[in-house]
Amino acid sequence: MKTFIGIVTFGNINFTKLTYQSILDTVESPYQVCIVVGKPGDNETIQWANGLNLPHIVHDINYGFPYSINDMYDWGFSREYEAYIAIGNDVIAYKYAIDNMIKVAETTDYEWICAREVSVKDLCKSYPEIQSYFSGANFIFNDFTARPWEVFKGYGLNTACDEGGLSDVHNLALYTKSAIDKLGYVDVNYYPAYYEDNDYARRGVLTGVKSTTLDKTYYFHFWSRTIKQESGGSTGDQFRNNRKYYKDKWGGDFGSEKFDIPFNGQPYLLGGMQMPSEIKISNRDYEQTAINYWRSK
Repeated sequence: MKTFIGIVTFGNINFTKLTYQSILDTVESPYQVCIVVGKPGDNETIQWANGLNLPHIVHDINYGFPYSINDMYDWGFSREYEAYIAIGNDVIAYKYAIDNMIKVAETTDYEWICAREVSVKDLCKSYPEIQSYFSGANFIFNDFTARPWEVFKGYGLNTACDEGGLSDVHNLALYTKSAIDKLGYVDVNYYPAYYEDNDYARRGVLTGVKSTTLDKTYYFHFWSRTIKQESGGSTGDQFRNNRKYYKDKWGGDFGSEKFDIPFNGQPYLLGGMQMPSEIKISNRDYEQTAINYWRSK
């Protein structure tokens, strides 16, 4: 299966390098990596990508995380890739994880295939001997020569499927072209980030995308380095705006939704433009208007 792996960045190049290295170290299946340089003026990441001949998309303003994912979709599927693997740039893929997902995509009819998270919080709790590598309540990590996450050994070569899917969206998950054909684009109204994953999972449920979470398929997650160690991510006000928009769109907070159609099929105007009320977002015509609206809030 022709597969591309997309990494959205917003600075934090040292973490991006760790993510990329974990792909090099663990994946045997054929793949192509593409990078979105989401932080305006991030010449360091651009130069790094150029040095490795990695395809990359450069943003001149902060368009937000959902827009960056949509750029990935357009880049990959216009080049006839059959599967897209989303991986966060504060994520370390454990051995076998990506190969397991690709194998399941190739041999089953699952369309959205999820890995399992090992969070920095859980790892430090389970292995107290590594706590010294992470400082403070935000688990700040600065020793980029260390590999404390390697204490975890619960991964393996295994394609057993847990019927429960939709458990991961953009940390480490594989989407076949058929899944994207059903779901369409990510909603850019969750600006600059957060709640877009809840929205995509909600739409996955409503469209009946066939999803699974794999056994022995793990990634390590540093936990929101864009906010914790970089000047990016959503502010408190933006997070609250995103939550309100989600509740407006689905009639309730995540897990308490009342609508099966966005906005219950009623008009919803932002910046003078009506937002799509379909579950599948088929085009990107409204994106600039929506982003400009939220950037002004």
